[in-house]
Amino acid sequence: MKPKLRLNRNVYLIVLSVVLLAIGVQITHSQFVLQFSHNEQMIEGVKQWKEAAAGSRAIEPSGPPYCLAYDGTDEFSVKVNEQAMRVLQYMKKPVKAIDLRQGMLAPSGCEAVLVSVHRLGLLGDAQTLADYVDRGGYAFLTMYPEQDDAFYRLYRKMGILDAGELVEAQGITLTSNVLIGENGLVIDDPFITNPVLSVALDEKSRVLATTAGGVPLLWDYPYGEGKFMVFNGTMLQEKINRGLIAGAVSMLMPEFIYPIFNAKIMYIDDFPAPIASTLDADLYRDYRRDRPAFFRDVWWPDMLKAAKQYDIVYTAVLIESYNDNTEPPFRSPVDADVKGLVSYGREVLKSGGEIGLHGYNHQSLVLSQAVAGEFGYNAWPGTEEMAESIEEVVRFAKTAFPNYTMLSYVPPSNVLSREGREALKQGWPDIAVISSLYAEDSSGLSYVQEFEIAEDGILELPRVTSGYMQGSFERWSEASTMTSLGIFSHFIHPDDLLNDQRSHGLDWEELYEKYTEMLARLDKTYPWLRPLTSTEAAIRTAETLSSGVTWARSGRTLHGSVEPYRSELHFIMRTERTIRAHAGCTVRKIDEGVYLITAGKAEFKIELGG
Repeated sequence: MKPKLRLNRNVYLIVLSVVLLAIGVQITHSQFVLQFSHNEQMIEGVKQWKEAAAGSRAIEPSGPPYCLAYDGTDEFSVKVNEQAMRVLQYMKKPVKAIDLRQGMLAPSGCEAVLVSVHRLGLLGDAQTLADYVDRGGYAFLTMYPEQDDAFYRLYRKMGILDAGELVEAQGITLTSNVLIGENGLVIDDPFITNPVLSVALDEKSRVLATTAGGVPLLWDYPYGEGKFMVFNGTMLQEKINRGLIAGAVSMLMPEFIYPIFNAKIMYIDDFPAPIASTLDADLYRDYRRDRPAFFRDVWWPDMLKAAKQYDIVYTAVLIESYNDNTEPPFRSPVDADVKGLVSYGREVLKSGGEIGLHGYNHQSLVLSQAVAGEFGYNAWPGTEEMAESIEEVVRFAKTAFPNYTMLSYVPPSNVLSREGREALKQGWPDIAVISSLYAEDSSGLSYVQEFEIAEDGILELPRVTSGYMQGSFERWSEASTMTSLGIFSHFIHPDDLLNDQRSHGLDWEELYEKYTEMLARLDKTYPWLRPLTSTEAAIRTAETLSSGVTWARSGRTLHGSVEPYRSELHFIMRTERTIRAHAGCTVRKIDEGVYLITAGKAEFKIELGG
């Protein structure tokens, strides 16, 4: 009789561990393969928008126009009017601009009127505007009115009982959700400063925002069958305040619906990139690690943890070298880190993220030494040299991921010249997205963008905010852009924590706490945002930009029609009524009187209640 073979319990545990490890490896491999398959889908999505952009013309919105009255001889009036026009164009509303120095405003037939002048006397007979509102029209004064004869004929109709002197006032307090999800937001900072009229308002005036000191800044007032709205300041000339225009217009009308991009994008600039083997005193004191070990063992695991917890995906834009060479040869710089690119890049892709391009090195693609010198950089000799450097970094990325195609570009220091843009296309034909800055730059050095498909088919997808923590300007920029466009586009740098100015003197533990607080607040305020990588967001943005939307009203039912319809589109709807039923779309309440409408078909409808 043969003796029974009896295995030690530890043997079973070892066998089980090997099996589980094999399963884990297979799952990891499958996730990695899945990401390359996803990359192929992104390439196809880019191809579709480029072909559509090349072979189509802009679809003009239909319906009565929004009439914009301005003074063509007043630079300030022109700027405010331009901001209002851009907001309405993003909203896909028909626009008619009237320079009051060239012609008169005839409000009859206008869906609404936006008046961007201080001197209401330029309107001609002020009673014409009053009669228009009285009969059911809607008028929005986008800047404080001067106290001329026309003002005194209109001021009571605009909800003003008494007006005093013009005073300089700082900050803003939102007393409504004119910016979605932000009722009660207070920004008391000098970057928001307005000359405002000291006013006493009628009790029927609804104050939507005040200065930090409590002076009414934005209000509306019912008059007859229509409504007046007044912005008692000057800040609407600035791009970053477009959300106030969008929110005000959407609250001016009884029911108002407009498309948004619905995207939450997080960029990591300069990553993967060479990390110098430096021993930083603070990092070593706190973590007993040099710089490369800290980023590998502490920073990156924390970043992945935050992404998982708060539902974000990273778009990491790589750099091959930190040398300052702008003349060839560029191949194989001494600090190139293929191992880091592979290890970090794999984890970026496995976590659902995207790898994009920041540059061969961190020298902005400009020919002007005056511009480059502002950042301590070297100018490039010519377009060919810039293109050759781009070819090299694309080759470098392929050594790590031969089957992966990079599609998104972030310019170093957010600076990119016309020649640099051409060099990018020459050295990297696959480029599909450029992500620089949305906010205006007073220095005139940055590559400032709108959300649009350029003539060459590249999608301009600007970033709005930055940093591990938000100051007043970043906080306001986020809130404003969320209301006007429904997008959060943010960027950080791994080495922000090594810079006293960018880290605000905080250590990594404190910075990470600020970072997660920001993500938690974002998730709580806008839980409906879609986490997308740069190219994913670009494809959805291109679909929104290139689609036309027409609206029809029958009784209490609003009919929407999208042409061409490629995939689901997202809209913000403001209404004080309930939504009784809907078809071809989903409806989600996201704030008081505010709904996210997701069109799942080309034809959809929304039935309103009482």
